[in-house]
Amino acid sequence: MIKVSAIDIRCITFAEGIGGYWVNDQPAVQAGATRDGFFFKGDPVTPGFKAIREPSTAYCVTVELADGQLAYGDCVTVFNAGCAGRPRPLRAAHLPTVQEECGRLFDGKSFKGFRDAADALSGLSQESWTLPVAFGISQALLSAAALHKRVPMARVLMDEYGLTLPAAPPQFAGSCGGEWELNVDKAIARRLAMFPQSAIQTRSECEKLPDYVSWIVRRVGELAGLGYVLDLHFDFHASLGRMFGNDEDRVCDYLADIVKRAGPFKVYFEDPMLSASADEALDRMSRLRERFDSRGPHCGLIADEWANAPEEMLRFASGKAAHAIQIKVPDNGSLVTAIDAVRTCREHGILPYLGGSCNETDISARATVHVGIAFGAWRLFTKPGMGFDEGLMVMTNEMSRTFARL
Repeated sequence: MIKVSAIDIRCITFAEGIGGYWVNDQPAVQAGATRDGFFFKGDPVTPGFKAIREPSTAYCVTVELADGQLAYGDCVTVFNAGCAGRPRPLRAAHLPTVQEECGRLFDGKSFKGFRDAADALSGLSQESWTLPVAFGISQALLSAAALHKRVPMARVLMDEYGLTLPAAPPQFAGSCGGEWELNVDKAIARRLAMFPQSAIQTRSECEKLPDYVSWIVRRVGELAGLGYVLDLHFDFHASLGRMFGNDEDRVCDYLADIVKRAGPFKVYFEDPMLSASADEALDRMSRLRERFDSRGPHCGLIADEWANAPEEMLRFASGKAAHAIQIKVPDNGSLVTAIDAVRTCREHGILPYLGGSCNETDISARATVHVGIAFGAWRLFTKPGMGFDEGLMVMTNEMSRTFARL
């Protein structure tokens, strides 16, 4: 039975904030930009960037309800903003326009529930900030519905979509990119289901990866011993295709060596090929999946870049362009779109990897946990930040306290 409850909004306000990390001009980095400490020398190549690596901006959303309660959300982009169809970095200069538009849509309005309120986001004008803003507002609207009903956000979703509580919570996919070795030790000690992700951006990192995989396998044996079953996950951000000129034979030979080195552990490769459009990515990924499937059960393909525009998710899932899709929630705008993406993956036999970015915030990470619980995500990407511990803490604790109340 579908259950909804009215949301009465007094007003919506925005304040300038920061994301959980920085934003990167990925094409400039992959083209060989020279490191300068934490930053890079040279000019950016992607529209919307002022430097190759910049501080991130967030828009902090507050929805005040008629009874005085406050609900929060954060509007952010992903780390590698502005490429592969993703929104450009947010700018503080756009805040007055965002405030005016959103005030018109929400101030003094009443809605039948979360989904009804989120539908109002279709009234946003189509600008560079539209998807990140819809993402942040939808978090606040879900929180508002939960406050009104005095239940966890996951319960709001389960009630409005007619769902029952899953038998077990989603498992985590740990991001170890900040420290390739130290964070792997932490992931092993925490017995995460999948890691290290690693964010492989350069030729040098691609060349180091085979030995890194061998080291991970040895380290698992040293720290965990027998009985620890995990998946390995490596995100190439198209760098492997760039290095090999998209030669599928060379890419597959390279990946086959990784699978061999991984031994008993299944390996998932994310976005190994370089594409200039969604159509090209769909074609390349579909062909690569066919070759993966012929190699046996110990490797899989994850799609992310180009698959995350709201209108592309169905094409990638129905086209069997990967074994899993990382649903990058900031790129999809409203949480309703991310929810639709999880359901689309399930309908087409694709594993729904509910992901995101190191550049998110604690608030957006917590909202993602509730979506993952309600809709049974295959994996949840740990976020925000690049320190491993902090993001895992935020999401683990939110998962535990939520399950205790459902």
